[in-house]
Amino acid sequence: MQRRHFVRNALAGAASAAAAVAVPATAQAAPGMGLTNVVFTEDDPGHFAKVAKLHVPIVEVMGGKLKVRTPHPMSEAHYIVSHTVVLEGGRFLGRKTFNWKDQPVSEHALPAGYKGKVMVTSTCNLHDWWLKEVQV
Repeated sequence: MQRRHFVRNALAGAASAAAAVAVPATAQAAPGMGLTNVVFTEDDPGHFAKVAKLHVPIVEVMGGKLKVRTPHPMSEAHYIVSHTVVLEGGRFLGRKTFNWKDQPVSEHALPAGYKGKVMVTSTCNLHDWWLKEVQV
């Protein structure tokens, strides 16, 4: 049991020390930079431009709910793995995972009265991570 406490305390100390080190402004990535061919969007499909329309999530706001669908055919070899919804400020709202037999459609209840940005992702097992931002 003492070994667990030692490891936990050592890791916590290392994390605190790392957080205290200031990163020079010149070493920090500029906002919106560095995500080309990592995160794909309708406006920036990177090297997957030919398949963008099948991967960008379509988001509908209905009352206090979001309906997310990805117009992607589903097969055992190629399918949408999940949808994830994150609210402004990084608050995780929900995730729905799929198998190849499912239709890539999910619904997520918004907090009562929520107004703000919502980030929705659609993850494909072959064409990576697609992001759609909407304002509610």
